[in-house]
Amino acid sequence: MEKEIIPSESETIAAKRAIRVAEKIAEARERLKIKKAWWSRGFIESFFFVIIFLVNFFLVFEFFGTSSSTPFFSGPVVPLIAKFIEFWGVPLGYAIQIVNIFFYLLFPASFYIFVRFVTERKLVAFIATLVASLPYYPLALVRANSSLVGVDAAHIASLSIIPIALFASISFMRKGGAANLSLAAFLSALVALISPFGLLSYLIFAGITGFSEVLLGKGRLKMLRLLAILLFAAGLNSFWYNPGFFVFMLTGSMGFEIRSMISKLIPVSFFIIPVLGAFGYLLFDRKPNLQPHFLASFYTISFAIITLAGGGIFPSHPSRYVTELGISLSFLTALFLVQYYDYLKLKDRMILGKLKSRYLSNTILLLVFLGVSLGFIFGKENLTSENRQVLGIWDNVERGDIWRAKDKFGGTSAVLGYAITGGSVLGLSFISARTRKGV
Repeated sequence: MEKEIIPSESETIAAKRAIRVAEKIAEARERLKIKKAWWSRGFIESFFFVIIFLVNFFLVFEFFGTSSSTPFFSGPVVPLIAKFIEFWGVPLGYAIQIVNIFFYLLFPASFYIFVRFVTERKLVAFIATLVASLPYYPLALVRANSSLVGVDAAHIASLSIIPIALFASISFMRKGGAANLSLAAFLSALVALISPFGLLSYLIFAGITGFSEVLLGKGRLKMLRLLAILLFAAGLNSFWYNPGFFVFMLTGSMGFEIRSMISKLIPVSFFIIPVLGAFGYLLFDRKPNLQPHFLASFYTISFAIITLAGGGIFPSHPSRYVTELGISLSFLTALFLVQYYDYLKLKDRMILGKLKSRYLSNTILLLVFLGVSLGFIFGKENLTSENRQVLGIWDNVERGDIWRAKDKFGGTSAVLGYAITGGSVLGLSFISARTRKGV
């Protein structure tokens, strides 16, 4: 009886099929290889980046030399920076407005860096940042009104840090490393110290981003790393949000708005979360090239639902989450436009008679930038209309309800909070030192 021949692992049908698929993918990539676009060069990118900054500077120029109308703060970062500026002879109301303008102008840079990182496409990052900067509802108009005119400046300031915090969090989830952990934890803690409400937005963004990373593989490790970021961030914040005060924020009168929103979301979540989870798993599992689409679509869907639960998406029924919804829509719009641009550019057949598809695609891209430019020109008056009312100078920073409530939690709870923060700093320092030594 002949001995049964068992094929080696490299000779199995599955292995041969995998080799054939890899060869086909390599051939397809060669066929689809596109010459590097002229705007991808470093100095061109820097030039466009300066243009984006100047456009946003142009929009808020008339707010220079005005006093802030934000009298209340719950976190220490904005008033601390304002107090430093006041030391140089600037009245405090004007100093706070300078800080508000700084964070407003910082947002396009941080948003651009994040979008470029997750998409690896400069064109997507450019368009997303330009769309997010348009002075219309629910885009930059909401951020400007809430920060430079309204009373939600701290929340808007935190949105300028969130994209960089997400960037650092993704880097740590993918690569690990003490430096990435320290940076991600510090930036996450900074968001909370700027605005507690901004922290809620960051947790939503971070949860969706973490889920997208889990779908790409090594899910357990990445979730543990995300939890490590949040744990160290909480430790770094404990000197301010000490344990007793934190519990009061969740269970006391200060947490009414949060509990109200959660009570509205829970019934919807029983249906939405399983559907979105299954949808994300089926369409995006192990597909890194689709991660930007997952993030943009899930950011938009999530904040649309939360906005509706929190008060509505229309100006007549505003919600504090409209700003996050506008940012998400900018990301999604940029992906849609660039994908359509790529589709036309790669199309071989003739369109509209003698007009080649690549010429049509470039024309559409030109029209997009022309439309955005006109949007800035004609929309600027939205930020400088007669309806805005800027309050006069006030002498001292007024503590918001959260800050005033925090002062009641001193003694043992405050000491414990400082101890936790100190322990977190020592823990991160210890991890960094062992990493440098190669232990």
